[in-house]
Amino acid sequence: MFFADRYILKKSLFGLQGMEKFVLFMLLLNAALLSDQIGLHIFLLLGIVLCFLMYGMSLLKMLRLLVLPIGFILLGSISIALSLHANPETSVFCWEGTSICIGVEEEGLQKALALFCKAMAAVMALNYLILSCPLSEINDIGRKLRIPLILRELFVLTYRYIALLFGFTTQVHIAQRNRLGYASKRKSISSISMLFSSVFIKSLQYSQRNFEALQSRGYTGEFYFNEQSKPVRLLPLILIGLLSILLLFIHFLLSNSSFIIYNS
Repeated sequence: MFFADRYILKKSLFGLQGMEKFVLFMLLLNAALLSDQIGLHIFLLLGIVLCFLMYGMSLLKMLRLLVLPIGFILLGSISIALSLHANPETSVFCWEGTSICIGVEEEGLQKALALFCKAMAAVMALNYLILSCPLSEINDIGRKLRIPLILRELFVLTYRYIALLFGFTTQVHIAQRNRLGYASKRKSISSISMLFSSVFIKSLQYSQRNFEALQSRGYTGEFYFNEQSKPVRLLPLILIGLLSILLLFIHFLLSNSSFIIYNS
């Protein structure tokens, strides 16, 4: 089962439509990237996590969802927190006889924490869009935003290929485990190599079958989805506008409070 099929929300978040979800996503993403206040990032994180829990996602699934991005973000944050300087008192360790000391300074730690919170808030905003919009709705949003057809075609095909390959990889991995293919290191290396070769061959077979299926169905260069024309609603736009005002208020409130503390 693929990412979106496994983690997608059981019901629409706040009952929003396609473009309304995109507007809310852009608001959350810009608030996460443009603001430098850690408090606002934490507010966005807690708000999105709470909404996910309220709208059908379990805590365990959310933790699995965040394992991979947290790993990459942590590596980047640690590289910023560590610095090379010549002060042995604040260093983690120091090479004797040289001026190179690897340590953690207060400024680097603050930058690393700010980067971690900002990146996690942006990731959660992106997860909101992915988990609340099915593939057809995302394609419809791209069409309304005048995104070139070739990019939308690549997105649909890439999504489909990844879904198929992930499902096939999971099935082969389960079959190998049931046949004790990972009982030892030697067997594990052999099983992993066989798994990669099987996935590569399967991807070639899928690409050829999909090309033949598209040709037999009269493919003319565009995928069509069953779409319903929905009118623009005023109430969701007003609520999104109020949310943007709230985020601006929190940003300026935190900025003024940090300015007062710094001057005092």
